[in-house]
Amino acid sequence: MTKDIEKSFKRLSSLTLVAVAGSLLFATVVGACAFSYAEKQRSKIYVLDQGKSLLLALQTDAILSKDLEIRDHVTRFHELMFTLSPQKQTIQENLDRAFNLADRSAWEYSQDLAEKGYYARLVSANISQQMIVDSVKFVASTYPYQVETYARQYVVRESTVSQYSFVSSCQLIDAGRSDVNPHGLIIEKCKVLRNDLVETRKR
Repeated sequence: MTKDIEKSFKRLSSLTLVAVAGSLLFATVVGACAFSYAEKQRSKIYVLDQGKSLLLALQTDAILSKDLEIRDHVTRFHELMFTLSPQKQTIQENLDRAFNLADRSAWEYSQDLAEKGYYARLVSANISQQMIVDSVKFVASTYPYQVETYARQYVVRESTVSQYSFVSSCQLIDAGRSDVNPHGLIIEKCKVLRNDLVETRKR
C-alpha cells in the first residue's frame, strides 16, 4: 500500500514537472513571437503614392526608410508648390497643402510671387506650370537634413512651352506625423537657387 502511494506521488510529481516545463516553454515561445511581431510593426512606415494615397512600406533598414521619406516629402512639396493650373482656387488649394509640409519660408515665398502678380498672370493668360523633380540630394546622417532639389519646370502657354532648369535648397527637421503631413517632416529655409530658361518651343 505504501509503495503504491509512493509510486503515485512520484508519477504525480513527474506529471507536474512536465506540465510546468511545458507551460514555461509555451510562454517563452509566445513571448518571442509577440516581441518579433512588435519589432515588425515598428519597422512599418507609410509613403505617399503621388500624394493620393498612403502605401505601407516595410523597411528593415531605418536609414533607407528615412531616405525614402525625405525624398517623397521634398518631391511632394515641390509638386504642390510649383505645379500650377490657371485656376485661382486650384492654385490656392495646392499652396495650402504645400504649406502643411513646410515652415513660414514657403508661405513668404508664395506671398512674394503673389505681390508681384505671378499667380494672377497665370490665371489671366491661361498659363499652366508643371514641376518634375529629377533628384533630391542630402546626407541622412547630418541633422537637420540639408537638401538640394534638382528639377525641370515647364511653363505651358497657348502657343509655346518653355523649359526651365530649377534648383532649390532647404533643410528638414523631424516633426509629428499627421494626416496632412504623414512623413512627420518640416521643410525650413526654402530657397530657389536657380530657375534658368533652357529652351522655348512651339506647341
